[in-house]
Amino acid sequence: MNENNNEYSAVGLEEMSPIASTDLCVAFGRTGIGGRGENQDMYGGTHKDAAVILTVCDGMGGMNGGQTASHIAVDEIVRTLAETPEKDLGADAIRKAVEAANAAIYRCALETPPLRGMGTTATVLVMAKDAAYLTHVGDSRIYQLRKGAKVFRTFDHSKVFEMVSRGMMTEEQARQSSFSNIITRALGIRPKVEMTVERIPYKAGDRFVLCSDGVWNCEPEPEVIKMFNADKRPDETLRMLTERVNAIGRGRGGDHDNLTAIIVDVKKDSEYQYSCWRILKDALAKRCQSIKRRKRGK
Repeated sequence: MNENNNEYSAVGLEEMSPIASTDLCVAFGRTGIGGRGENQDMYGGTHKDAAVILTVCDGMGGMNGGQTASHIAVDEIVRTLAETPEKDLGADAIRKAVEAANAAIYRCALETPPLRGMGTTATVLVMAKDAAYLTHVGDSRIYQLRKGAKVFRTFDHSKVFEMVSRGMMTEEQARQSSFSNIITRALGIRPKVEMTVERIPYKAGDRFVLCSDGVWNCEPEPEVIKMFNADKRPDETLRMLTERVNAIGRGRGGDHDNLTAIIVDVKKDSEYQYSCWRILKDALAKRCQSIKRRKRGK
């Protein structure tokens, strides 16, 4: 099947869901089973006054373990953050929510022997008035786009991305590696989980994308970013993105991964913005990385 043929592109995809619409942003989510026997991806979110809470999780483990883990994670993260006063929705609140999810999955696995070893990735984004707060565990990702270009992206917790960080392979080589699905962090595997919560500014017109690896891993990143910018409307972009990813998977044999994404469009600037010194520092860091990559390519 030609992967541009959309005749079956929506097969296995759930209907799009409007998650939140506030003065800060609007968000839509969608998931699909892909070519697998069950959908172990899960997404969710809500709003707390003006703030918006969003999460995408990708489960792992047989005997319904992955599906159970991702559902527990989404339920715990959304519930814990929704019970937090809006003024306290920041780094500490996200950390507590992810820790609660980790503990709930770990406890469930101990109490249910067939589920032992289950786990899940997690991405969490809180759009607050002052800034965007986010964290991730595993290889599900969060992107921030501005005028169609990537300005921020999480870095996978995986074996191959450890090699990328050491300069042993490129990100595209990591994406194509047969070991790309081996992650180094997950919720529910151990009693405690390691995470870093970031605080980043946003501007009106920015777009955030939370997605499982079934989305970002379907094509080289430049092509995926084009899909993230398919339309000015977030709901229409989400529809085209998920159907395109699904069509690509079906065109390559139909055994493709579950696919899940949330698209968030920002309506106004955050109160917090990077200083000119931070912008200069980031630009110099990118320049140094570019020089190092060119040297490795010689």
